[in-house]
This record gives sequence, structure tokens and C-alpha cells, in this order.
Amino acid sequence: MTATTTEPSPVATMLVARQLDTIATGNGAFLMVFLRAVRRAGLTPRLVLAPRRSFGNRPWVRIHSGFLDIADEIVWPGSVRLKSTWWSLSLLVWARFAVRLVQEGLLRLQIDLGPLTRIHSPLGDQLSASEAETLARASDARASALVIAEYSPLGPVLKRLGRKAATGVFVHDLFSLRTEAFRARGETPDYTPMTFEQEVDMVGHADALFFASANERDRIAPSVPKSKLVWVRPEVPAYEPKPADAPARCVFLGTRHAGNTDAMKHLIADIWPRVRERIPAAELWIAGSTCKELTAEEASAPGVRPLGRVDDLATLGGANAIGLAPTRLASGVSIKVAEYLRLGMPCIAYPVALEGFGDELEGLVDVVPDERSFADAVAALLVDADGRKARSERGMAQAPVRLDNQPLVESLRDLTRG
Repeated sequence: MTATTTEPSPVATMLVARQLDTIATGNGAFLMVFLRAVRRAGLTPRLVLAPRRSFGNRPWVRIHSGFLDIADEIVWPGSVRLKSTWWSLSLLVWARFAVRLVQEGLLRLQIDLGPLTRIHSPLGDQLSASEAETLARASDARASALVIAEYSPLGPVLKRLGRKAATGVFVHDLFSLRTEAFRARGETPDYTPMTFEQEVDMVGHADALFFASANERDRIAPSVPKSKLVWVRPEVPAYEPKPADAPARCVFLGTRHAGNTDAMKHLIADIWPRVRERIPAAELWIAGSTCKELTAEEASAPGVRPLGRVDDLATLGGANAIGLAPTRLASGVSIKVAEYLRLGMPCIAYPVALEGFGDELEGLVDVVPDERSFADAVAALLVDADGRKARSERGMAQAPVRLDNQPLVESLRDLTRG
């Protein structure tokens, strides 16, 4: 009897230039979604981190257990691992840490020294030639069927690879579109701005481009005709449906970032008073770290109930909880919309909140154009129990199917077959 041997799974190497200490933020959650798809495609995930950039502004990082569990190997040149923490051996990283401590101290003392106290995000910067070369060599140390750079500024590193492999870039967000959005609001980006043409040049040579937002995929498509373009759909866990016996209420979910802060403040100032005029007993529950951006006046507005962090979102869901997404400033995909649907909530949103989903959620969300119609839709749904129930059931049934990442899995298999 001849023993059979199992061929090892092909390796998919992900090049990373940021800290991997959490999966709670958007980029961490989406990276986990991507790595799970890599596993589903029959590939072995491997992470290779930039020797200096991945430490950010401190010389030690405890990588989140989710990444430790899913990756077959984690390679971090220029570091040493002590248990679950990696420590930098670079004097430059330690010096950067010292500068950041000084900056934080000055900011807490409310001392503004201009550029000296302005904290710059390096996420949009390309690596230096020496760091890019080190990262490429670390990638080449193990044969890979696919090498993916995370974020467009890492795209040029793929040109330095010595081993033959299919290549890709996980874009997350197009920084050039972020730059346009910042400038449209009269604000200065906290990273190095770039043009659309510069960003296309960084990624256009890759065999495949992976996007967290369907609209960004479609925006860049004409400029990268040789690249395969794939949407990485957001994954939201299934929740136990809640009985529809609680009083109807409204819910706003949000982590702390500019888009959510703007939507929350717009909701409280411009939409919610109109709802309360129609339904004086209406309640608005606000959950998530975005509550930290509430002023005392906003937090005590009539009917507003700030909850802060909620460990079990299922306690907020059900057909009698209406999810609100008055998003005006978009960057990436609005995951809250998918969360509302999976929680069994009817959902009302501005069109901007759905841009990242393309047309995948058509018919599942009530889309309104302005604050007056938003308030009208909320007030009408608060007194329409049958309408809430129908929307809740439709969302819970169809959202998981429409947001399944099987197309991503098939794309990964196609890239690595040849």
C-alpha cells in the first residue's frame, strides 16, 4: 500500500507597513476579512512587516491574536519577539518615539509650535529605498504564489521582488480621493497628499487590485485596464434576531472618525429636531466611540441617549430599532449600514453611505436625499410597525447573501492557478 502525501498549500504573502495591534478598526477588520478569504481559497497566509514603518510611533507592538492565529508565519525584519510583543532594534524608530512623546506633551499643555507639534501620519508615504529593499528581500525568503501589498504606497515594493509570483495591492482607500475630500472641506490632510495619477502609478503594474469600496474600484478601473479588480465585501457577524416588543427607537452606530462625527452632529442638529416635532417621545440611541465627540449640549439634547461602547450590539437590534446613516463625508465603505441590516434593523441613509457598496444593497435601505426627507422617513417608520418588520426580515435574509465574499475567493484561486 502506497502512502499518499499532501502537497503544501500555496503561500499568499501580505506586505504590511502599519501596526497590527487591533482588528477593531476598519483597516484591521478588512485585513482579517481578506486573510480569511485567502484561507477559503486554499492558500496559506503569511505576513511580512516593514522593519521600521510598521512600528508606527512606538518601538514595541503586540500583534493582535487574530493575526497570530490566521497567519502561518509572521516575518518582521529588524525586530525581536518576546512572547507576543515585537521590539524594534532600530535607533530611528526609538528616536521617532521620543519625538512623539514631546509632541504629545506639548499638545496636552496646549502649546502649539506649528510644524513641530503637528502629528503627521506616514500611511500615505512610500518607504525609503533601503526599507523597501529589505521588505522585498524578506518576502522573497519564501516562495509565494501571490504577494499582496497593503495600501497603495506599498505598491512600488512589488517591483523589487526577485521571485516570480502573482502580485496584488489591497487598496483599502484611495488616498488621492481622500485628499480631494479633505480639500473640498477646506481641510489639510494629516498625511502626504497625492494626486490620482500618482496613486495609479503606484498600483497600476499589479496583476490584481483589491478594494474595500466598490465605488473606488469603479473609479480607478479605466486607468488600470491590465489589472484584475476585486471588491472585498465587509463581513458582519450574524446576530440573534430580537423580538419586536420594545418601543420603537432610532440608533446611530459609529467609531470615532471624521465621517461619523460629522454624520452624528448633523443628525442631532438638523434632523433629530424635525423628528421630535412630529414624535415628541422619540429616542435616539448613539453607540460607539464616536460618543466621545459629543458636546454636553448634544449629549443632553431631547431624546438623545449616548451609550458609548456597547459590547453586544445584538442588544440594540431588532425590527423596532431603526438604523440611521446620514453620512455626508465618505471614505471607504460604511460598515454601519451592513451592521444595521445584519442586526435586523430597518435602515435609512443618505446616498453617500451606500456608495462603497455599489448597487449590492439596492432595495434593502431607504435612501433619502436631504435632511427634511430623512426626518420625514424616520418619523413615518417610527409609527409603521409592519413596515419595520418587513424591512427587518428582508435585510437579515438578503444582506448575508449579497455580501458574501465567494467572488473574492474565486479571484484569489484564479490568480494563483497558473
